Amino acid sequence: MALRTGLVSLLALSLSGGVCANVLPPSYDVVWEDSGKNQSADSMPLGGGDIGVNTWRENGTILFYLAKSGAFDENNALLKFGRVRLSFDPNPFDGGSFEQRLLLNDGYVRYTGNDNTTVKLWVDVFNPVVHVEVESPQELSLDLAYENWRYQDRGMVGEERNQGSWGIYSSKVPNGTTYADAIDFHKGGVLMSHRNSKLDLWNFQLEQQGLQDYDDRLYNPMRNNEFGLWVHSDDLEPGKITDGHYINTDYKAWNLVSKEAKTSFNVKITMYQNQTASHCKWLQTLEQIAETSSNSQEDTIAWWHQYWDRSYIIINEDEGPEDPGFQVGKNYQIWRYLMGCNAKGEWPTKFNGGLWTFDPVFVNKYRPYTPDHRRWGGGTFTAQNQRLLYWPLLRTGDFDLMKAQFDFYKRATPNALIRGQAYQGLDAAYFLEQGDNTALSNVFEYNAQYYDDDANVPRPKNFPDGELWNVWLNHLQDTANEFVDMILQANIYSGFDVTPYLEFIELQLAWFDKYYQKLALERSPYPLSGMYGNESLIIYPASAAETYKESYNPSSTTSGLRKVLTDLLEVGKFELEDEEYYRGYLARVPETPLRMQQGRWCISPALAYNRVQNSEIPQLYPVFPWGEYGLGKPNLTVALDTYKFDTETQGYHANTGWKQDVIWLARMGVTANATALTEDRFSDSKVCKFPAFKGPHFDWTPDLNHYGAAAIGLHEQLIQTFADESIRLVPAWPDSWSARFKVWAPRNTTVEGHAKGGTVSDLKITPESRASDVIYGQD
Repeated sequence: MALRTGLVSLLALSLSGGVCANVLPPSYDVVWEDSGKNQSADSMPLGGGDIGVNTWRENGTILFYLAKSGAFDENNALLKFGRVRLSFDPNPFDGGSFEQRLLLNDGYVRYTGNDNTTVKLWVDVFNPVVHVEVESPQELSLDLAYENWRYQDRGMVGEERNQGSWGIYSSKVPNGTTYADAIDFHKGGVLMSHRNSKLDLWNFQLEQQGLQDYDDRLYNPMRNNEFGLWVHSDDLEPGKITDGHYINTDYKAWNLVSKEAKTSFNVKITMYQNQTASHCKWLQTLEQIAETSSNSQEDTIAWWHQYWDRSYIIINEDEGPEDPGFQVGKNYQIWRYLMGCNAKGEWPTKFNGGLWTFDPVFVNKYRPYTPDHRRWGGGTFTAQNQRLLYWPLLRTGDFDLMKAQFDFYKRATPNALIRGQAYQGLDAAYFLEQGDNTALSNVFEYNAQYYDDDANVPRPKNFPDGELWNVWLNHLQDTANEFVDMILQANIYSGFDVTPYLEFIELQLAWFDKYYQKLALERSPYPLSGMYGNESLIIYPASAAETYKESYNPSSTTSGLRKVLTDLLEVGKFELEDEEYYRGYLARVPETPLRMQQGRWCISPALAYNRVQNSEIPQLYPVFPWGEYGLGKPNLTVALDTYKFDTETQGYHANTGWKQDVIWLARMGVTANATALTEDRFSDSKVCKFPAFKGPHFDWTPDLNHYGAAAIGLHEQLIQTFADESIRLVPAWPDSWSARFKVWAPRNTTVEGHAKGGTVSDLKITPESRASDVIYGQD
């Protein structure tokens, strides 16, 4: 396979001077002139702050689901806040003229019906409020129904429990109950609240995992968590409470009706979530937000405009929707929109649907559950998937958005430390690949081999406490290293303050050094292997992703530790240990293993392993995320040969969900293949009406780690900065793409310009001192 080398013509280099703020092309708006066929599955997303909304038209009514970050119930499921239905008389949306438009540049949705009647839905970025604004040239009446399916306790059935931290269904474990909300008319509107008062799941986890004695020390985001909303409008008053059935779920509706026919209506839906001392305290804050938040959209639109100007890659913008490059640029910006909707969130955007899940029967016909359902849980965070949403935010300069993901680990670190102390006698953070927001395992994964009714293998008495009795996840502790490095990279990129995260960083690193020396001493008198003065850790038993189990020195771990420790030393901030310790630790990290495959040297998944479980390709993790191999490195051929000739993984290459081929091919400079995969990933969805709602792949719809991987691949085609101090532009950029762009690089650097094939024009590097670091193509 020949590598393309681009001939770069630097047509213009601008190092100073002002530029106009970026405005997204109007053709990036998502515009529908008819309703979808699959009800909520054909909804359009919007959001802001930490709120997500799905909205759609159905039978002449406008509906929307409401969701918010942090709404974890007693089962650690991320619950919806309910559904709203808008009905009109006379009805401008029952036929004739119709348009539903996501105005991407301004971040809101507008419906337009007969006689230019409009319904605008927008979310305040700075306050948790959804606004509904109706304008009509003729007087009409508005009926608003707040619909809620949690009007009574609901026992979960079968796989429904997978929406929370009970995990996959097992006949050996109770399914749990989704407890009722409190709903009533309140001050002329509708008030809904859900306050966690029962700890069935938490108590089960503590007993299952032997942590009962630590209950008062363990962080628990479910305890006293309360969330809800107040729907209110000066134009509406309480009506009847009615019953209904939508798709496969019954509900009750609290109806607000027009006081009189009018040409305009304004509705505010104030949403609030927090762990509070009492319901009264929660309600007081909710009402304060409602009273003090502005009805003006001006600041929210200004926020979206600065967000779009922060970073962009706009490709073939004049070519139209039939052009694959245009689709890449448009759907890439839509992915940025979805991430931006949780910019103020306390909790990170989840890979398995984010804040925009819909009725699950449209994702899997065998899951006819309530709209609260998603696969792989609401409070369970699978690191291998989650990381793909947040790596690309370095390149887009969205360090403020990354904070929610960093804070997830900061909050969980004290619990992970307790796990390390309780189970292993180590002052180190014992994190899991698939850990809850508490750092504990969800119920099923902790004893999966026993709870799996087909496997039914009891947990051995000599199996270590705290370890997952799970053939997929056991010994997989290194995925948190990627989030450690994200924090360090955020500092290297922007000066981001790592101080609040040093406990997480250092305790996560400490686990590998302390745990594997401890295990080595249990086997022999020697904690390390090798010759005196050149000794290294014996990283065994370990796991190379979920694929190579009981591994010895897996390449994903060794390469990762080397990169993280190198970056920590560059950042130069420590609290628990000093520079001398970390330099010694770095020297103890084993080399990345190699092996011969089809007559060629390739990266090995590990020095040894005893079984293959999943279909990840961890032998390419030294390419991404760890940057040990790739363009600009002397060992590129080894990485390419690993991709092409590794005999175990040829059937593992794919281009959906968390698969990373698009990233590796771009980082290795394989332009044609990377381009084909990027165009495929960013092509419009064929399962939902909204173009960026693909899935479920391995997870759920919308599959956000699918787009995270796509974004990383696109970035690597445009710019690479992993090799050294250089800024390598257009290393894998095709001739068919013409783009204007603004992206971020390390050392507080932004790079703007126009790229077409191997040519970069109108280049602006800030600061000017970094211009000398720019190189082009694959030279």
